[in-house]
Amino acid sequence: MPVLSKPCVLAGACPGDLGDTEVLWRGRHLCVSKASGIVKLFGALEAALGYINFAAMSCKRQKRCLFRAYWSLFYLGLYLSTGNDFYYNKSLYMLRKSLRCVLPMLPDSPLGWVYCLDRCCAAVNNARAWVRWAERRLAAIEEGREAILVLNHLSSLLFEIMRTCKHGVKTSRGVVIVEPKSNPASFPAWW
Repeated sequence: MPVLSKPCVLAGACPGDLGDTEVLWRGRHLCVSKASGIVKLFGALEAALGYINFAAMSCKRQKRCLFRAYWSLFYLGLYLSTGNDFYYNKSLYMLRKSLRCVLPMLPDSPLGWVYCLDRCCAAVNNARAWVRWAERRLAAIEEGREAILVLNHLSSLLFEIMRTCKHGVKTSRGVVIVEPKSNPASFPAWW
């Protein structure tokens, strides 16, 4: 017989049915409204993780870099839940690993307003938008604001990953179509 992870659905009454929920925030167990800033932040983080995962599944060349970005965000969520600096440092470490992964793939293209011309770029752009949304949600909360650094850098990194896909760039001279490199140059291992 199958086992439900939430058997309360069979009873027709589950915790949270009245609009409150339990969260672990910075190492403290809290009961808060589902409309609270903390719940909205965790919801944005969950959505961002889902979109980064989708982008990793949609992008062949950028998959490894995106998974590293995923784990950076995952560890940041653990840090916000527990307040344990180990997770914050691990988040920064994975962010740097993702950056090192993407640098060799960056095209020699003009900088400007990027619009996506392939599925991978569009998927990464969705992830980037959700990371930005999580950053704005965290900015509205008094605690944990040091984690904004990771979210800000992660969204910038996702923009750089977008640049490794087929995209157009709007410049002062018009639109330039950019094709991704087929064989990216290796980046110095010491970096």
